[in-house]
Amino acid sequence: MKNKFLSICVSLALAGTLMTTPTYNTKAAEVSYNGTSIDANLNATSTPDHIALSWTGDAKTTQTITWRSISSNTKSSLQYRKAGSNTWTTIDNISPKKLTASTGASNITTGSENIYTTTITGLAPGTKYEYQILGTDAQGKTNTSKINTFSTEKANNASAKFIVFGDSQSGIADTPEYTPWHNTITEAYNTNKDANFVINMGDLVEIGENYQHWNNWFSATQGVIDNIPEMPVQGNHETYQDNNYDTSSPKSFVGQFNVPQNGPYGHIGQTYSYNYGNVHFVVLDSQEDEEATDDDSFLQQQANWLDKDLTNNKQKWTVVMFHKTPYYNKKTRNNPAVKDILTPVIEKHHVDIVFNGHDHGVSRSYAINGNNYYTDYSKGTVYYVTGRSGNKYYTDLNNKVWDANFIDCQDSPSYEVVSVVNGKLTIDAYKYNTIDTSAKNAKNKLYNTPVKIDTLTIDKDTPANSTPLTLKASEKTGLAIAGTLQAGYDVTIANNKAYIDPTLIATYYKGTYDPASLTLTVNKKAYTFAKSDLLNGDASKVNIDALYKQGIDVIYNKALNCVLVDFTGRITADMISAFKGFIIGTVPAPVPNPTPTPTPSNSGKPSTNTTNPSTATTTSAVTPVAATQSTTLASLPKTGSPINWVLVVGFGLFSIASGTFLVIAENKKRKSLTNK
Repeated sequence: MKNKFLSICVSLALAGTLMTTPTYNTKAAEVSYNGTSIDANLNATSTPDHIALSWTGDAKTTQTITWRSISSNTKSSLQYRKAGSNTWTTIDNISPKKLTASTGASNITTGSENIYTTTITGLAPGTKYEYQILGTDAQGKTNTSKINTFSTEKANNASAKFIVFGDSQSGIADTPEYTPWHNTITEAYNTNKDANFVINMGDLVEIGENYQHWNNWFSATQGVIDNIPEMPVQGNHETYQDNNYDTSSPKSFVGQFNVPQNGPYGHIGQTYSYNYGNVHFVVLDSQEDEEATDDDSFLQQQANWLDKDLTNNKQKWTVVMFHKTPYYNKKTRNNPAVKDILTPVIEKHHVDIVFNGHDHGVSRSYAINGNNYYTDYSKGTVYYVTGRSGNKYYTDLNNKVWDANFIDCQDSPSYEVVSVVNGKLTIDAYKYNTIDTSAKNAKNKLYNTPVKIDTLTIDKDTPANSTPLTLKASEKTGLAIAGTLQAGYDVTIANNKAYIDPTLIATYYKGTYDPASLTLTVNKKAYTFAKSDLLNGDASKVNIDALYKQGIDVIYNKALNCVLVDFTGRITADMISAFKGFIIGTVPAPVPNPTPTPTPSNSGKPSTNTTNPSTATTTSAVTPVAATQSTTLASLPKTGSPINWVLVVGFGLFSIASGTFLVIAENKKRKSLTNK
C-alpha cells in the first residue's frame, strides 16, 4: 500500500477545514451528522437501513435497491407495488454479502454487516412505485423499513434531470462531519423533486474504510437516495484504508453501491456506463496514483474500453464523469496521467460534458480539443468541475487560463442541477449554506436559500441560444504557470522564439533560480540551462525550447496567445528527441526578387519576424499563430514598420527629373509654334 500521510497533511493544512466539532444550526433545528460511536456491527441493526436506489439495467423497466442489516439477521425480503395499490409483490430470500470494515475506533478495530441488493424487473415505464424492506432477526422477528418510492423512466424519453454533487467528505480523518453534506443534498432534492437521479463525483467520505464516515454519510442522505437513484463516481478518498491515508482498493464503496457491471475487467463496479433519456453516461475510475501507482495500464485499460463504449454510443448527448481534474483549479495539483490518457479518447468522440470533482471549486472550461480552445461547442468538450457539497474546502484555488468561468467555494458548499430536453442541455450551479463557521473560516457566507452562481446552456438545435464564450486572448504574449496567468508579464519574442524568466516559475512553485549557474529547482529537481538558451546572455530570458528539452511541459496556445508551463513528469526522451522547437508568430514566405539589386534588411517585413536579438522587446507586434498558417493582415507591415528609403528617394528624384524634362519639351514646342 502507498502511504499518503505526508501529502495528506499538506492537503489538510491547505484545506482550512473545521478542526473541531461545533453544533450545527440548520434552518429547521439543531441537527448533527458527525457521530463517532460505533460497535462491532458497524451500528447496523435488524431493521434495514442505508437504503440506496440505483440502476443495473434498463431504467424504464427495472430498479435496483441495496441496503444493510445486522449480520445476525437470518433473511431479508423486499415488497413493492404501484403507488396507490393495496397489493404487494414480494421478493423473498435475498442473500446477503458480508462487508467487513474498520470502525475507526481504538477499542473495536473492525466490524461487519450484511449487504443486500436486488433488482426488480418487469416494471411499467413512467410509473411510480412504493416499496419496503423486511429483515428477520435471529429470534424470527420481522423488522420493516419505512415505505419509500421510486419512479421508472417513461417510454420514448428524450429528457433527463439530475443533480450533481462535488466532494461531500468531512475533510478530517478523525472527525466524520457530514452535516453540511446533509444540508446540501436535502435542500437540492427538496427544490428539485422532479430530478430523476443524483450523482456524487467522488470523495463521498474522508476515509473509505473508516465506517464512522459511512454511517454519517448514509444517515445524511436519508430521504433522498432511498427515493431517487444514486449513480456514484469513486474518488481517491474511497481508497484510503485508515487515518494514515494508506491506500488500497475501494472495498466499502464497491460493496455498498450496485451499479452496471459492464466496465472493463479489473474495474467492475468502479467503471461503467448507462443511458437515461437521450443521454449516454460514462463513469471512470481516475485513481491510478492510489490503486496502481505509476502504472498507466490502469487508465489505459479504461481508455480502450471507453473508446469501444463511445463508438457504440447512439445517444444525442454524452456525459463522462471521473473524479480527478484534467483541467484543474488547485494552485499546482495537476493530474497529468488522467489528462494524457483519457482526454484524447473523450475528445475524439466529442463528448459534450466531462464532470469532475477533486478540486472543490466550480469551473467550466472553453470547448477543448487537443489542447486547443474554442468558443464553438461543436468543436470541443467542456470540462466542468463541480465544487464541494460537504465540509472540506481549499484556500488555494484560482481561475485558470482554460476556464470560461470560475467560482471559488471557500464560502459555501455547492451543487449543480442538470436538465436535458431534446437538443438543449442546461447546467445551473448553486450555493447553499445555513451553517455559520465564520469563527473558523473567515470567508464563510450564509446562503439561506439556494443562490444561482452559474448557468451553462448548450443548444444543439439552435446554437445561437447557447451560452456565449469569449476567449481571453493576451494582446502581448502571456505566460501561464500551472494554468495561472502571470499578470503584468509579457513573454519576450525574438526571431519567432519565446523567452521567459525562470524566476517567475521558481517563485510560483516556491523553488529557486540561480542566474549564475542558470539552474532552476522545482520540487527538489534541478533543471540547468545553457548560455546558448539565453537571449543576448540575459539569464532572465530563457528560450522555452530549452524548458521543454529539460522535460518541463510547455505548450503555446495560439487562441490565447499564451505560453503554458507545467510540471507533469510526462515529457519522455522520445518526445524530446522528436521536438522541433516552438515557432511563435508567422514566418513569411520568401518573396522572389526579380533584380539582383540587394535591398536593405527588414524591408517591408513585420518587425516580429526580423527583430535582431540585440533590440528585442517584450512586445509581440503580431498575434502569434501557427507557423504553417498563411500570412494574414496581422502579419503585414504596420505604421512605423521599416521602409526602404533608398527606393522612395530614388523614385522621387526620377519623378522630378521626368517632370522637368516634360516641361522643357513643352516650352520648346510652344516657341516653335510661335515662330511659325
